Amino acid sequence: MTAGLAGADNPIGIVSHVIACLAFLALAVWLLTQKQQRTFGLLVAGASSIVAGWAGLVALGFAFGFDRVPGIGHSETLRTAGWLIVLLLVLQRPWGMDRDLRSGFLVSAGLGFAVALQLVVDSVFPFGTGVDPRLAETPAAVLAVVTRLVLAISGIVLLHNIHVNSLGTRGPSIRFFAVGIAVMFAYDLNLYTLQFLLGELSVVLVELRGAVYALAVPLLFIAFRDESSNRFALSRDAAFSTISFSAIGIYLIFMSLLAYGLRLAGGDWGVVLQVMFLAVTLIGGALVILSPQVRARLRVLIARNFYRYRYDYRTEWLGFLDKLDAVEAGTARPQPIRERIIEAVARVLNAPGGLLLEPGEDGGFRPAAQWNWPGIDAEALADAFAPESRLVAYMAETGRILDLDQLRGATPEAARDRGHDLLAACPQDLLDERSLWLAVPLPHHGRLSAILLLERSPVVHDLNWEDYDLLRTLGRQAASYLAEAATQMALDEARSFEDFSRRFAFVMHDLKNVVSQLGLVARNAERHIDNPEFRADLLATVQGSVTKMTDLLALMGQQQAGRRLAARQAGEAEAPAVTDAAPVDLARVVAMVAAALRRAHPAIEVEGIEEQVPVAGEAERLEAMLTHIVQNAIDASAPDAPITITLERTPRTVRLSVTDRGHGMSRRFIREELFRPFRSSKAEGFGIGAYEAREIARAHGGRVEVTSRPGEGSRFTITLPLAAAARARLART
Repeated sequence: MTAGLAGADNPIGIVSHVIACLAFLALAVWLLTQKQQRTFGLLVAGASSIVAGWAGLVALGFAFGFDRVPGIGHSETLRTAGWLIVLLLVLQRPWGMDRDLRSGFLVSAGLGFAVALQLVVDSVFPFGTGVDPRLAETPAAVLAVVTRLVLAISGIVLLHNIHVNSLGTRGPSIRFFAVGIAVMFAYDLNLYTLQFLLGELSVVLVELRGAVYALAVPLLFIAFRDESSNRFALSRDAAFSTISFSAIGIYLIFMSLLAYGLRLAGGDWGVVLQVMFLAVTLIGGALVILSPQVRARLRVLIARNFYRYRYDYRTEWLGFLDKLDAVEAGTARPQPIRERIIEAVARVLNAPGGLLLEPGEDGGFRPAAQWNWPGIDAEALADAFAPESRLVAYMAETGRILDLDQLRGATPEAARDRGHDLLAACPQDLLDERSLWLAVPLPHHGRLSAILLLERSPVVHDLNWEDYDLLRTLGRQAASYLAEAATQMALDEARSFEDFSRRFAFVMHDLKNVVSQLGLVARNAERHIDNPEFRADLLATVQGSVTKMTDLLALMGQQQAGRRLAARQAGEAEAPAVTDAAPVDLARVVAMVAAALRRAHPAIEVEGIEEQVPVAGEAERLEAMLTHIVQNAIDASAPDAPITITLERTPRTVRLSVTDRGHGMSRRFIREELFRPFRSSKAEGFGIGAYEAREIARAHGGRVEVTSRPGEGSRFTITLPLAAAARARLART
């Protein structure tokens, strides 16, 4: 014992451990009095009782001397063993120990051996809280400390496994439970680590241990208010984390023992050798831990020996879909879908890279995408899957996955499958490429849509039925994503052609109006060519027609002509920009349209434009809107039938009406045909004018209303907001 612990009547140590004794005793009583208590709660109550007994013995040791109180060391070991049993019960079902007796036996036997060894050591050093300083440098004394460290590390590893890898299925209860028990194991780890390094116990830490332990009681009490705190759902990452931490702990303990031996054997250079050895050990251990090969091998080892199935299919499937659907935010160029497919499949088998082949124009398979495989000759590999390749026929017929490693070591007899001689069908260049591992077919609706080539995994991976089934499933899903991408591309092309056709239809419609004006001028030229006013009007008409046709050709050739023409002609894409435009005098637009169309129909009358009528919008589009409606009225009317354009202003809107006395329309035609594009009652018509006029009105925040009777004529009424009202409405939105 150290000098501070050997004496009796230590008030700090007594009070500290009495508090721990009473606190854990109260927790045990409370747990035992709970109704419908499960086995888990009873075990925690038992472990708490052992802690209370241990704390009481330590308090007596501080009061009367540790040499007069037997069993302190044994009680501490039993206390630690009790909590380890509790943690193993929590992990029994997630680790499959209730089904697989082998894994349960191995874990229990390992911890049981450590506990039994500690009990033997406790018999050699009966004082428990420390070792006699006269024996501190002996191997037996070092063993006493090391066994304490092993048990403390085991508890922390189990707690880490429970808390960090519980998949978020528990609320605050698991956190309180894990932290409460971690307080005790972490304190012991710190206490005995310092003893191992310094050669003696810290008096202050031993005195305060009981008080620190007592802090765990409120946390455990809170945790057990939720009866579901003893059920956890762990993933396979739990086993990986547990075994990794355990291996790290064992490695550090073993290396520390070797360093301690160097210190004893090295004389004056012992400390230098110990420090250098520990530094090299830590650096080497870090390099091994960070190695992807080591981590991959460890995962395969865990899957083979701790689980009935090699894969957690739910995790693999969700991870695969997440990768395919992932598009990184903020990236200027997101990862293409084909590269995402390669990466998603490759990660399942820890393959470092891959190559995707898709059918080419010649019927063979050519490289379509490559991921993380810079040294591969993609074109050379693709030559093995030429149009006449028997490998392609084999994969298309059978859907089998080709394992090149098995094929390289197979005999001609073993390489035959369903009548196919795979060795003869496989080019030698393909077999010579040692980095090539698997060829995975991606079938879709009975057709081989792609072939995925995977680079060899850093782990020696013997494929079984699980691997093949999972790869076949992922291959089908990947093929569906490729088909969806191809369909989307075809749809985009179809939309591009549709957009071009739509633009061309609008251009043709406007061009028809230009041709009509030029035709009218040509018919009147023979009679009025000598009239100076007619020649001036002729020149203005020709110049206006040239300008109009130039604008139409420019719109057809622009890169984003579809959007801009739709905005200019139909008001679909740039509607917000219309209401932000400068005010336009609608009265002036009406006067210009009426003057231009009187050449074709002199009986056009205009009413109600004595003052300016400002509306927010674009003059060219408003002119096109009114031209379409008036032109339709002209087409529906007799040559001398009157057509009236009326402009009425209200406090917030303006109503523009075009009234004719033509053949009129039925209600059914207005409801079902009038505003549908490419529907026309005229043989030479395009069926766009009314539709385009309505869309332009909507883009300006207005609406179009139609009243008509067959044989009596029609009235189109366009209601638009005034410029001030439009600005106020925009400010409110």
